[in-house]
Amino acid sequence: MDEQSVESIAEVFRCFICMEKLRDARLCPHCSKLCCFSCIRRWLTEQRAQCPHCRAPLQLRELVNCRWAEEVTQQLDTLQLCSLTKHEDNDKDKCDNHREKLSVFCWTCKKCICHQCALWGGMHGGHTFKPLVEIYEQHVTKVKDEVAKLRRRLMELISLVQEVERNVEAVRGAKDERVREIRNAVEMMIARLDNQLKNKLITLMGKTGGHVTVTVIEQLGGVCDTTSISIFTNTGYICILSSLYPNSEFYQTRIILKI
Repeated sequence: MDEQSVESIAEVFRCFICMEKLRDARLCPHCSKLCCFSCIRRWLTEQRAQCPHCRAPLQLRELVNCRWAEEVTQQLDTLQLCSLTKHEDNDKDKCDNHREKLSVFCWTCKKCICHQCALWGGMHGGHTFKPLVEIYEQHVTKVKDEVAKLRRRLMELISLVQEVERNVEAVRGAKDERVREIRNAVEMMIARLDNQLKNKLITLMGKTGGHVTVTVIEQLGGVCDTTSISIFTNTGYICILSSLYPNSEFYQTRIILKI
């Protein structure tokens, strides 16, 4: 629908009293003319009780409420806005000097011009011209090629990300497996050491006649530590005397254990 047709229809849906867009539309039952409710109410109450268009007698209660008129006016507003936008877009494709459609591309100036600018303008003398449609198709082809490259690169990046994620999962699984193996090895080692310690204690208690207590064992460990330190810090003579002296811890422990 062209702009003139839209404007003609819009005239039908104007209030014939205020000549503006209908608001709360009412229809005269005699001439079928549309008007605003506030306009016709003011006319009938302040002027005379007749239609201002057909002059037929008219009461306020006789007016027909046209609820559909508001939807029609909204659609007309939308059509007028679309027509205006289209008209502005068409103006953008026209030469500013000659108001002609842009159809030539000046390769020298890298600018879109009309055929009159190319032939008679004087500003593009000796320049190289190409049809604007050809330049547009070349540009579109180039853009499509670039988009295709970007899509291929995107697919490559997605594949790389997926591969990295698989590698991360594999490393995480291997780590968990090694942790389980180390934990099991440590638990087995602890169990084996506990078993060896238990067997040595049983053997030691058997050799000493079963009278070795935990306190004696702890005392023996302390004496061993003390003796080791004494060996490294004292002379050989002092170490020998310490081991033979009856009041020394080492000597008393040997008696308890009957070594």
